[in-house]
Amino acid sequence: MAEDYRVVKADFDGIAALSETPWNHNNAYFPYLMRLVPGAARNALDIGCGKGELSAMLAERRIHVTAVDLSEGMIERAREIHPSENIDYVCANVLEMDVPDESIDLIITTATAHHLPYDWLLCFAKKKLRRGGRLLILDLYKEQGIYEHILSAAAVVPNIVMNYIKNGRMREDEHAKSLWAQHGAHDTYMTLREIHKAAETLDGYRLRRLLFWRYLLMWDKP
Repeated sequence: MAEDYRVVKADFDGIAALSETPWNHNNAYFPYLMRLVPGAARNALDIGCGKGELSAMLAERRIHVTAVDLSEGMIERAREIHPSENIDYVCANVLEMDVPDESIDLIITTATAHHLPYDWLLCFAKKKLRRGGRLLILDLYKEQGIYEHILSAAAVVPNIVMNYIKNGRMREDEHAKSLWAQHGAHDTYMTLREIHKAAETLDGYRLRRLLFWRYLLMWDKP
């Protein structure tokens, strides 16, 4: 089913108004992602930048970041919270952007790949990355089989503990929970098997399952 980007935009315009929390299932992995950023990277494309937290971390390394998000609300908050001379915030659908071939050192995206045609995203990376450039995808996946459901259940207690330690509460407040549930109702995810199958076109890719209902795909352009 094709993504209705009007609905996605409306969802995230609402989510953008929520107060920031120190810890969530995405930024929990930002330090890990930063360790995977090539030292020679000078420019990056952050697809689905949200409120700009990861873009700001990249900018602190003197990497010029084009931070793209569909939501005007997200881009406005990002500009307020994380202004930087090294970041160009762009409110746009990345599918419609004109990006020169072999012009980017790093393409990075968190919790956004499932909103994009996956084959398009991988093809985009192959075309737009410079030789030696890196693709990093952090996203959600659909559990398949008993083993993966057991691993998913195993994250529940650590999630509660981390929310309490980092955010001072065990769960999201009801308003935030409602907005995310509304958005999640029309989200669809690929299984890890499907992701492996799609990524076969990327020679030498690496795929890792992560604890908090995420996976990481990394690929270096030869």
